[in-house]
Amino acid sequence: MKSATAEPSEKKGHVCPPSNAKHPSDRWESLFVYGFVCRFTNLRGRVDGLNSPMDFEEALMSPEPNLVMTQILSRFVLNLRPGTRNLSSDVISSTVASLLQDYFKTPEHTVFWDDALGLNVDPFPAMAGGFFAADWELKLKILRQMVELQLCHSQEIKAVIDRAWGVIHNKHKKIEVTALPPPPEDPQSQKRLQLVPLGQDKDRKRYWIIDDSPRVYMSTNPWKITATFQTIASTRDEYIAIVEKVKVGAPSEFKAGARRSKLECSHLALLKALEDRIEIIDNELARIQRVQRKVQQRALLIASAELRETRTRRRTTRPDYAYMNNPPSDDDGDGYAYQSQEPEDDDYDDQMDLDDTQNASSSRRSAAAGTRRSTRTLATNGGSRGAQDPWSDWRGERRSTRLGAPVDVQLDALPPKRAKTDDSAVSGNSGDASSAQGKAASGLKIKINGAAAMKPTETAVEVVAGKKKSKFWYYAVEPVAGAPAPNPYPPTSDSVHLPLPDKLRQDEMSDESRGNDGRYPSTTPSASASATASNADDPYEKSIGGSLSPTSSMDES
Repeated sequence: MKSATAEPSEKKGHVCPPSNAKHPSDRWESLFVYGFVCRFTNLRGRVDGLNSPMDFEEALMSPEPNLVMTQILSRFVLNLRPGTRNLSSDVISSTVASLLQDYFKTPEHTVFWDDALGLNVDPFPAMAGGFFAADWELKLKILRQMVELQLCHSQEIKAVIDRAWGVIHNKHKKIEVTALPPPPEDPQSQKRLQLVPLGQDKDRKRYWIIDDSPRVYMSTNPWKITATFQTIASTRDEYIAIVEKVKVGAPSEFKAGARRSKLECSHLALLKALEDRIEIIDNELARIQRVQRKVQQRALLIASAELRETRTRRRTTRPDYAYMNNPPSDDDGDGYAYQSQEPEDDDYDDQMDLDDTQNASSSRRSAAAGTRRSTRTLATNGGSRGAQDPWSDWRGERRSTRLGAPVDVQLDALPPKRAKTDDSAVSGNSGDASSAQGKAASGLKIKINGAAAMKPTETAVEVVAGKKKSKFWYYAVEPVAGAPAPNPYPPTSDSVHLPLPDKLRQDEMSDESRGNDGRYPSTTPSASASATASNADDPYEKSIGGSLSPTSSMDES
């Protein structure tokens, strides 16, 4: 007989047998966690690598930190503890551990409840390498617990559920009118949030789907303790095989007037639902392939960017970052350094400011024109020079007269100074009478064409009695009646030619030039010149006598 004082044994609830699954795809927790991710978060399709249940299972089994699992844990942590910042892959494990410790301290039973100890046991101290280094079963168990905590304690998740089911809290309080439940097409509607089987065959086997992928789960009779859960399709071919299998097991056509059983009706409904999803699965597989191609192209671009230099221009020489390794010595000063030919400065100066150096600038340009490197202009510059010429390789550099350089290569000769008197206009340029005679005192150009052209009966005069003198204009004088006829031919050069009106003065200047060997004109006024200057009746002669212009070469000939 049993003792009457024996305490009755404590009754225990139903305990499910442990699962012997070897892969996450055969565990119902995988369907539970991934279903929550698809229905209450926007991670699917936005996180690279999370497009199907197969991607979730692959990330779960990875022993290394990965983007998919890090983003899932970060979203779960933010739902339970908004404002958390430590969400990077290197600290997310400690963040999840501290979050679960707060819930383990409460008397609420979790999946880590120990009946013997009467409390929740923290699994993280036993993890040497953190969350990612743990076994996939333990990681799946932690994810399941975090999903259950969000469904019970997250205000955001609870608000979505209450709105979908039309639940209103505190109806007696005056609050804003709650929006109506969303329509069935809304992602947060009651129909879209529920996780229900797609259908049941005549053998009471239930078929589950979670998204538009070809993944199909199957569970046996849930009312038996030996119920199992497994994956029966993960690819399109496997899905088509499942459809054919269900079609083969469909009940035969019934007789007219007969009534089908409930199991037969559910089997036919399951077959129709599976066939309708074939087109949806094809579209989803095409979308996943496009996303994967974009990810691969992005990875190739990143890999090629690491090999490609950021410099956009090709280098011609290697840069030398060593400075003053060979300092210049005194012996290097005797060496000749090539100087590139630069454009002449007088080509850019104003013409009016260079009246005194006009002939010298033109001589420089004519000398430099024969030193061009192009073979096309060599013939026009005077033909090819012979090999006997020691200056045939001259490239426009500066050469000294001490080295025997010819005159045409001396580009730095000083220009002649401007003549300031009547006598020095002729004698100032030693030995160069032609340039002195051809140069005008004012440097003004006489136009022979256009509206301002001189008439054949007019003569250019530099200054007129009573008029202002300037280097910017000249006077065109037409002789009066009784005066000698002017020169019928107007000057054709830039110089101003002032012919003497009196033939006597012309002969006198010629005699004086011949008396001084033709080099220096006499400065002693003659009788004829005095007579001509004293004639005040003729204004034209007065203007000619007062002019300081040099004698024209035409008059001296």
